Amino acid sequence: MKQPHPRTLSHVKSQLRTSGEWPGAVHLRKGWGSAHVRPWNDQSPRTASLRLERGGDRFIEACVAWLADQGVEQALTTALPPGQTALWKRAGFSDHLQLVVFERDLTQPAGPIAHPVEADSRPDMRRLAALDDRAFPSTWRVGFEGLLDATSATPFADVLTVSSDGEVVGFAIVGETMPVAYLQRLAVDPDHFRRGIGRSLVRACVDWGRKRGARTMVLNTQPDNFAASRLYESEGFVAFGPKLKVLARDTRSTR
Repeated sequence: MKQPHPRTLSHVKSQLRTSGEWPGAVHLRKGWGSAHVRPWNDQSPRTASLRLERGGDRFIEACVAWLADQGVEQALTTALPPGQTALWKRAGFSDHLQLVVFERDLTQPAGPIAHPVEADSRPDMRRLAALDDRAFPSTWRVGFEGLLDATSATPFADVLTVSSDGEVVGFAIVGETMPVAYLQRLAVDPDHFRRGIGRSLVRACVDWGRKRGARTMVLNTQPDNFAASRLYESEGFVAFGPKLKVLARDTRSTR
């Protein structure tokens, strides 16, 4: 693969404009190019998530080089359809992780909800991130900044929660861009597994999407998360299309 000349890459990197401070979320811009970077999760500051809004492979290379200067060792993309990976591969990225996509027809109502589910207008995202850490293995944790990303990924979104003894023990982030609703994130505290909390949250998300007029709901999960897949399938979700891909690149080659 042809790589940019080092001087050219250094020149492009030097022209990047930044908003925000690493290791928090940072917006990178150069001309038409625009991207957002954040730590992959709260435990992995040397691994970054790189989300491209617009730009070409040279701009992606410059973003990777900027991350390398911050001490990041690996950059990962967001989950991409296979047809959107070519640009990233030209920038030196390769296949790393996969996600299965599920879809549900929202013309069909959800079943009864067994737990009180509330829409939290002022969620404590730090506490939700701590709960998320307990619910997922390290690779799939998204951290505080990742949860903020999930709440801002669609024009309309809510955080739905289930509490026990005054503490949140499960949450879901659900959003909508007509006519599609997205279950962006769902986590249940491991101490409260097998109590139907996840099912109540899924059903509440379906109700939420239906009330907003969405026709379908989409989510993704890890291929080896069999418990989650069984839950979604039992709630009317059907796996469809090719798996999404997360690509990765070692940033140290840009230093």
